[in-house]
Amino acid sequence: AAKALKEMFRQTGKPVFDDREMMKKGIIVRHLLLPGCVEDSKAILKYLYETYGDAIFISIMNQYTPLPHVRNYPELNRKVTEEEYEEVVDYAIELGIENAFVQEGETAEESFIPAFDGEGV
Repeated sequence: AAKALKEMFRQTGKPVFDDREMMKKGIIVRHLLLPGCVEDSKAILKYLYETYGDAIFISIMNQYTPLPHVRNYPELNRKVTEEEYEEVVDYAIELGIENAFVQEGETAEESFIPAFDGEGV
């Protein structure tokens, strides 16, 4: 992923916004926190910030929703806790990340899961 991100950054450069504050070019990295993986998320955020600083945006997502096929994997068969997510967001703030999006409230709901049936594609 690091090589792909490096190439994307080479092609797009720093973010450019129009007069409505819509990003016209640039990178938003969407990072999904997984249950029990706080330290992994911290390492990723540190890498992104040390490598790209404020030249990219980072979306820290908490909406991991376990699907039935992971029920035999207890480490994945749960939602991310509020404490886990807050720890990752606090770490991003400690690093100095300013160009970030965070999620508030309960986003790990089945209503957020697409049907994956090919309809509407």
